[in-house]
Amino acid sequence: MSVETKAMDNNLPLPPDKMPKCWNEEERMNALFSPFRSKSANPQDWTSKYKFWQNLIYEWLKHNMQSSFSIADLNVAFKRKGCTPLCLTSVVEELLKNGEIIPETEFLKEPCDSWTSWSIDIFVKRPFVWSFSKVKSYVVSNEINKETRYIHLQIISELAESIFFILKDEKENLLVPFSEVLKSCKSKMNKNISDNTVMLVLIWLRRKKKVVFTNNINENELLIKIAVHSSDNITEIEEALYKLEKQENELVNEIHLMEEKKIDIINQSKSYLAKGLRQMAKTHLRKKFELENTIEKRVQTLENIRSLVLSIQNTHTNTAVLSAYKTGSDVLKKLNESDISESNVKDIMDNLSEALEEQNEVQLMLSENLKNDISDIDLEQELEELMKLDEDSLPSIPSEKLSSNIDELEQRLKNLQVESTPTSNVASFESSSRNVRNKETLRNLEYV
Repeated sequence: MSVETKAMDNNLPLPPDKMPKCWNEEERMNALFSPFRSKSANPQDWTSKYKFWQNLIYEWLKHNMQSSFSIADLNVAFKRKGCTPLCLTSVVEELLKNGEIIPETEFLKEPCDSWTSWSIDIFVKRPFVWSFSKVKSYVVSNEINKETRYIHLQIISELAESIFFILKDEKENLLVPFSEVLKSCKSKMNKNISDNTVMLVLIWLRRKKKVVFTNNINENELLIKIAVHSSDNITEIEEALYKLEKQENELVNEIHLMEEKKIDIINQSKSYLAKGLRQMAKTHLRKKFELENTIEKRVQTLENIRSLVLSIQNTHTNTAVLSAYKTGSDVLKKLNESDISESNVKDIMDNLSEALEEQNEVQLMLSENLKNDISDIDLEQELEELMKLDEDSLPSIPSEKLSSNIDELEQRLKNLQVESTPTSNVASFESSSRNVRNKETLRNLEYV
């Protein structure tokens, strides 16, 4: 058993999982069903009670995909054990004063100037007046008329968002009939959503400048179009195209049915022939020929309609392109009138060219290297002369000769022998030996 069915069996306004936990508490519910006491006596209790009914009404409307309600509807929906709430009139008054709901009659009124002015009138002025005195049209014997219907603005705003997305899905159609919108809403949102709710949502979307629609008087059908700009409306060309495309679809379906009927006639003729009933078979063949003639005429009509639709679309496109050309031409003319002429442009370009040339010369001068009095060529010549001078003053000695001189010197040093001498003569001997070695070294160096 579904949740909705259980809710109906238990006479609950919502499925059990969405109902307040206190719904089965007798003492608490008796207090919530009773009339409101003075707010000044117990503000906290008054606010808590109001919040309870405010949330419950919102959840009930949301669950049932319903944007409008009356106090009579609420009394029936929230009836508990044969008792109806005695505080709903005060709740509705507070909702109206807070701008959470508005009377349906006010919602359906066409705004005199704009959406903004309508909003100010509905959400600012009227709640202010309501807080001091009840509007006479909604009062019967000092009581609010329980049959007066109200629009819950938060609910209708949420529903409008969902339905607007459904309209966006119909991208292939510029104009969508109300019957198609309703069918899509029932299949994609909730099958129980009412025609009235969808219509109220469309009115809300029109107030928000998101859609436009018009009545097709001849066919008594409402056509809806998504508004690209706030000033959009449905043009005669768009309506004509819609009619032609609708007629095209009808012809396609009609031709399809005729083709199926022709196949049935051929099969019946074959069946009569198999039974030997040639006259019956001929009668059905005559029907086939008549049907083929009708199909041919319908096909020709279909081709004419398609050609007409294509011509209208091309003409409409050409008109839009021509309008764009005209706008561009007007803009260029205005720009040409503002100091843009051939001579003026030529002068500016010449001045710009001169300025660029001067800038290039400055950049070239700044990029040059700073030079000394002595040039690089002079320095190179000086280096070559120095290298040549060094080669002339220092004779080259073969490496083999230099190696043999070193070996001879080492051998002579090894052949030196020191005889045993008194201590007093050691110093003089070392000194003479040192002198000998120094002289020998000098001679070898000179030789080198």
